[in-house]
Amino acid sequence: MVDTVGRVGDTLDIASAPNLRDVGGHSTTDGRKVKMGLAFRSGALDRLTGDEQQLLLEAGVKRVCDLRTRTERTDQPDRLPEGVHYRVLDVQKHGGHGADIASLFASPDGIEALKSPQSAEAFLVDVYRAFVTTPDAHEAFGELLRTLTKPGTLMHCTAGKDRTGWGSALLLTLLGVDRETVLADYLDSNRHLESAYAGLYEMVAQGGIDPEVVRPLLEVREVYLAAAFDTAQELYGDAEGYARTALGLTDQELTALKDLYLGDAG
Repeated sequence: MVDTVGRVGDTLDIASAPNLRDVGGHSTTDGRKVKMGLAFRSGALDRLTGDEQQLLLEAGVKRVCDLRTRTERTDQPDRLPEGVHYRVLDVQKHGGHGADIASLFASPDGIEALKSPQSAEAFLVDVYRAFVTTPDAHEAFGELLRTLTKPGTLMHCTAGKDRTGWGSALLLTLLGVDRETVLADYLDSNRHLESAYAGLYEMVAQGGIDPEVVRPLLEVREVYLAAAFDTAQELYGDAEGYARTALGLTDQELTALKDLYLGDAG
């Protein structure tokens, strides 16, 4: 069923942004519910039509946090409605592992990540570990969580699956959503992006690249999210320890997140 702002379940019905969805709707381990209409996640917003921009406003989007690199932002600049506050929170501002996955395809013969499906998956595992360990990522995800203490925040990267996937998974975990539910929400990007990627798989095959080598770069997988959470646990004890120590969140900011997003139990 589509409501008055073009929402189908947790998904905003916007054709140019197939992975645009509400972060809310999940239950926490203590029986409360993450409220909907407060935080959103998506891929690039560079193809929004005027009508689609209006849908963003009607859904309650007031600010956008762009987690992409300078190159990505230049190549695909967001098209946002007037009045929406735009923030750049570049997770890989100074380069580093996985900063430009698209560049891998420029000379695939020389890139270790494209030698086999296993090496491509290992590449993404390292990218997710870097989300937890690098200073640029600390700065970006810390500011993202602080911005998320305000209602109407949308976070996005290019596909809305990796940098955005970690940001959303982290938020839900800090709110008390169990790991199985967080994982299911994270993996749902594969369903949302399946049709959008169909033509891309055909294109890489025509270019002489085995689609099965590319698949690990275009999908989200449990092993990727586990790499981020495991690294946070190894270095900081748990997700909250990571948020406090690496991202610099205060008790007041963590409380503000829960106060905003969590409804009463029952």
